[in-house]
Amino acid sequence: MPLLEIEHVFKEYEGKNVLEDINLHLKRGTSLGIIGPTGCGKTTLLRIIDLIERPSSGKIYFDGIDVSKTPKDELKHRRKIGMVFQKPVVFKGTVLENIQYGLKVRNREKESYNDKIIGLLKSLGLEGYEDRNASTLSGGETQRIALARALIIDPKILLLDEPTANLDPLSTDKIEAMIEDIRKKKETTIVMATHNLIQGQRLCDEIAIINKRIFQIGKPEEIFRRPKNSFVADFVGMKNVIKGKATKINHTLTSINIGEIDVYASSNLEETVYMSIRPEDITVSKMKVKSSALNDLKGIVKGIVDDGTIITLKVDIGEIFTVYMTRKSFNDLEISIGSHVWLQFKATAVHVFK
Repeated sequence: MPLLEIEHVFKEYEGKNVLEDINLHLKRGTSLGIIGPTGCGKTTLLRIIDLIERPSSGKIYFDGIDVSKTPKDELKHRRKIGMVFQKPVVFKGTVLENIQYGLKVRNREKESYNDKIIGLLKSLGLEGYEDRNASTLSGGETQRIALARALIIDPKILLLDEPTANLDPLSTDKIEAMIEDIRKKKETTIVMATHNLIQGQRLCDEIAIINKRIFQIGKPEEIFRRPKNSFVADFVGMKNVIKGKATKINHTLTSINIGEIDVYASSNLEETVYMSIRPEDITVSKMKVKSSALNDLKGIVKGIVDDGTIITLKVDIGEIFTVYMTRKSFNDLEISIGSHVWLQFKATAVHVFK
């Protein structure tokens, strides 16, 4: 049984939908990244999971119990959840008293957790802060204390709302290391809202791309390499996203017309589609070469961007394609603006979606 299930959740504010038909099934000990642009509903979804807010419609199951309609059990379930807000607050008193707060309201023996608190502070780079006045902490230190305060209660679910937004590099590294450690132990289920794609890819078992509704959910590699629609492709920075008309050649191969050229793809979709090719999957040569790649297209270099070890080319083949090259390959081929080049890529490198 999944630890958390969300079924057809909608949330409306002042007549406008903030969340639309959200469906999630989260297994115990896994980590999920809720990723989307500013104002897409990430924080609202976390607040609903934390039972701070109620959905306008839909159901939330925690350990198989419908908690969306049971106010009398709300506190019992909330005590199994730890939440770290993007801008956490500290209470009056010492760092130790702040971290012990969750234990106090749960009627747990605070003193028995002192060794664990010291261990958390050490892991977060705050060893010896127990007697420090919490109100004197910096923003990064406050965020780390908030994480310790959430973890000390041994939550079944840990909710993180932009946990490293606007933090200094040291605080970011410490918090990310702690999240990774929690993830490896697989004792706590993590739901993390972030707009940082790289962070979500690195720290989460699965990611959900959201903008009021969930556009795609899956393993990071799947999301980044095989987006299901143009919104996901644009959001994850997929290059070479082009609209065309697909004609099926056989059950495994499709030809996609994009104006002046045809591109071959391993697909069985037909009619109007979008296709994308990752820049690193395209090979560049000065002369046409024999290869197993079905796509062999001639173009003119229109732009060159030096990113250090990687060179980015803009090549006009009737459409502008973005291509990545190593500096060595770029120098060996002596490419410049106006150079005629050949682009080769396999049909399997072409991702096709409606």
